[in-house]
Amino acid sequence: MTGKDCALVPFTCARPLIVLTNDDGVRSPGLLALKKALEPLAEVRVVAPEENRSGAARSITMRSPLWVEEVTLADGTPAYATDGTPVDCVRMAALGLLDRAPDLIVSGINLGGNLGDDITYSGTVAAAFEGIMLDIPAIALSAEGYHGGYDLSVPARFARKLVSVVLARGFPARTLLNVNCPDRPWREIRGVRLTKLGKRLYGDKVEYRESRGRRHGYHIYNDVLGYYPEPGTDFTAVAEGFISVTPLHFDLMSHEALELLRGWEEALDPRSNSHTYRAVIFDLDGTVVDSVELIIVSFQHAIRQVLGREVSREEAVAWVGRPLREQMEMFSPERADELVRVYREFNHREHDRMLKLYEGITQLLEALKEAGVKIGLVTSKSRYTTEMAFTLTGINKYFDASVCADESTGNKPAPDPILSCLQQLGVPPEEAVYVGDSPADIQAARAAGVRSIGVTWGVFAAERLQAENPDNLVHTISELRELLGV
Repeated sequence: MTGKDCALVPFTCARPLIVLTNDDGVRSPGLLALKKALEPLAEVRVVAPEENRSGAARSITMRSPLWVEEVTLADGTPAYATDGTPVDCVRMAALGLLDRAPDLIVSGINLGGNLGDDITYSGTVAAAFEGIMLDIPAIALSAEGYHGGYDLSVPARFARKLVSVVLARGFPARTLLNVNCPDRPWREIRGVRLTKLGKRLYGDKVEYRESRGRRHGYHIYNDVLGYYPEPGTDFTAVAEGFISVTPLHFDLMSHEALELLRGWEEALDPRSNSHTYRAVIFDLDGTVVDSVELIIVSFQHAIRQVLGREVSREEAVAWVGRPLREQMEMFSPERADELVRVYREFNHREHDRMLKLYEGITQLLEALKEAGVKIGLVTSKSRYTTEMAFTLTGINKYFDASVCADESTGNKPAPDPILSCLQQLGVPPEEAVYVGDSPADIQAARAAGVRSIGVTWGVFAAERLQAENPDNLVHTISELRELLGV
C-alpha cells in the first residue's frame, strides 16, 4: 500500500488478508476474541509469539534462528506461533511465511491499555508500527483496565466496526490507529473520540529485594501509574468512557529542532576551520607568554630586598592573576608601593631575557584571525609592561582590543576589564570565551557572563583551576585549538 502521507489509500483486494498478532502470546483470549470478530470481513491468519512478550517494544531477534510452530487455537483453527517478538511476527508474515503478503495488520487485543508514553514500551503497538514500516496499514487494539471477567467482546466488536469502515473508505497512508477501549459494557460506551497521545506520570523507583552471592535483585516497575488530565488526549477519553482512536506515524524527526540547530553544522564539521565563538579573549602571563619564571624570581627578589625574607615558589604565585599592587598588599599592606617598585625594576631589567611565547601560540592566533574570530587581551599587567611584551614578541598585530590593569575601573576577578574588552570588540558575552591560567581569570569570566577555558601550562596546577569549575580545562595548545575549532 503506497500513497501520500495522510491520504486515504483504498484496499483493492476483493477479500483482504488480515494478519493478527499480539504481545500477550498466541493463547491470549484477546487474540481469539479479535480473530472471531474479524473473520466475517476478510481472510484472517494468526502469527503471534508463543509466549507473553509484553514490553518487548520494537526488539527483534538477530543472532539466532526464528522457530515457528503451527498450533491449534481454542476454536480449533490453526495459527503460527514463533519464539520471536511481535515485530518478528509481522516481518515473518510480510516477508514470506504466508502465501501472500497481508493487506492489514491488526495487533491485539492487548490485555491492558496502551496510552500516552506507554506506547514506546508496547509490543502490541510495536507490531503495528512494523506494519507501517513495511507499508502495510495497521491497527493496535487494547483493553484498558483489563481484569478477570473483562468483557473482551466490547473491544472485539469495535474492532469489527473499525475494520469495516477502513476497508470501505481506505486507510491513512503510513499511519497506524492506536485504539484503547474502556472497561464498560457495549451499551455504556459513550462514543468514539479521535485523540492525541497523553502524558503518563511514572512513579517508578528502584527497590532492593534480595541478594544471591554477588548478584543483587531489584524491582523498578511497581508504582501506581498516573497521567496528566488534559482535554483531547487518549487518557482523558478512556477515563470519560469513550473509545480512543489515536493516529500515529513513524516520523521521529523533530522538525523544529532541525531548523533550530541548522547553525551548528559549520561548527561541528570536522573538515572545516569554523569557530564556536565570535570572540576569544586571552589572558597574557601564563597563557600567551611564558613569564612564570620571570614572575617568580621578580617576587622573590622584591620580598627579599624590601622585607628581608625568602618566599617559596608557591607563596610567590599564590595571588597571580590579580593586579600587582593587590598581590603585594598580601605580603605587606604598609610597604606594598615599595614592593611594587622593586619588583618592576627587576622585572623590567630581566624581561626580554626571560619572557617568551608559548610554542604554538602564534599559530593559534593566526588560525583564529583567518577564521574571522575577533581576538582580545585582558591582563592584570600595566599598559607599559604589556607593550614591552608586545614589542618583544610582535603579537600585538593579532589583537583587535586589549585592556590592561591601569585602564579599567575594576580588575580581575571583577568582570570590568572583560566587559570593557567585549564592548571594544562589539561582541555580546554569550558569544565570547575567556582563556586564562589563574583562578582569577575563571572567576572574572563567570562574572562577565562569558564562557571560560582554563589552561594548565601556566602558573596554577590543574587541580586548583578545576576547583573554580571552568567551562573547559585544557592541558595543551593543541587541545585549545581543537576546542576553539581552529
